[in-house]
Amino acid sequence: MDHKHSLLLEHAGLGRPGGDDSDDGPGTNPGTGSGDNSPDGNGPIDKAAQNAALVMSLLHTAARIDKACAAELASFDLTEARLSVMLVVAREPKATPAFIASSLGVTRAAVTGLLDGLERQEYITRRDSANDRRSSAITLTSAGSAALDDLAPRYGDWLTALSAGITQADARATFTALGILQQNLQALDVEGTR
Repeated sequence: MDHKHSLLLEHAGLGRPGGDDSDDGPGTNPGTGSGDNSPDGNGPIDKAAQNAALVMSLLHTAARIDKACAAELASFDLTEARLSVMLVVAREPKATPAFIASSLGVTRAAVTGLLDGLERQEYITRRDSANDRRSSAITLTSAGSAALDDLAPRYGDWLTALSAGITQADARATFTALGILQQNLQALDVEGTR
C-alpha cells in the first residue's frame, strides 16, 4: 500500500509507527505465510490491524487498476463509464436512458452526459422512443460496434495478464473476503440511516 494508506492506519492506531507498510513489490501479501505477521514484516499484529491493512491495500490496488484501465481505454478515446454504457446498449438495442441508468446503478443525469459524449464520437445514435416521447432509444452505430469488437480481445488479454498467477484458492478466498466487506458496508449504510 502507499504511504498515505500507511499513515491512515497509523493514525487509526492500526499501524506500526515508523514502519514501512508498502507492498508494491511482487509477491507481498499482508498477513499471509507466517501466521499473524504485520504487513511490514516487523512482527505480530492483531486481527483488526491485519484486516485494516487488507482494506487499505485493496484501496491502493483498486486505484492502480483504475489508472491502468483508463490507460488501456485511452487509445479508444473511451472511459470505463462510456464503455459500460456501450456494453449495455450492445446487449439491449434501443435501450432507454432510464434503462441504462438502472442497469449501471447511476443517475439519469450521469447517463445523459455519457450519451452526449458517445454521440459526439459517433458511437451511438439517439432516436425518439416510439413508446414515450419524453425518452429516446439508444443504438450503437457501426463505429461503436467496431470499437467494441476491437476492444474486446485487447481488454480480455489485459485482464488475463493482470490476474496471472492467482490460483483458484486465492480467488475463492478473495471473493469470500470481498463478500464480507460488502456485507459490512451494507450494515454500516443501514446503521448510518437510522
